[in-house]
Amino acid sequence: MDNETRNEELEVQENAEATTKKKGNRGPMSEASKKLMLERRAATKKLADNLVPDVYVQYQDWEHSVAEIVEDAKNAFRQEKKRAYITSMKVYIKPEERAAYYVINDKTGKLEY
Repeated sequence: MDNETRNEELEVQENAEATTKKKGNRGPMSEASKKLMLERRAATKKLADNLVPDVYVQYQDWEHSVAEIVEDAKNAFRQEKKRAYITSMKVYIKPEERAAYYVINDKTGKLEY
């Protein structure tokens, strides 16, 4: 047997062993295990898809949550326009002034912190 033929046989044998190896010590999954795994994966995916990050603005010794500032702007708008629906909203945060400016339904306002 020549070297090339022997090397080819070793490669074929290694490839066959690699494809038949088990991953870890897991056996076949039962239907109940598969269902549970799929439910957990779906729940994790739902959490990941609906993730809302906590965003903060920091400036010198001042720190506020962006969500808190947005809620404050909505509440300030509702104090003036109690029955109006909010259809558009922009918030501009100016930490050097310790203030946030908002435009809700083309009405402007300022929040000081």
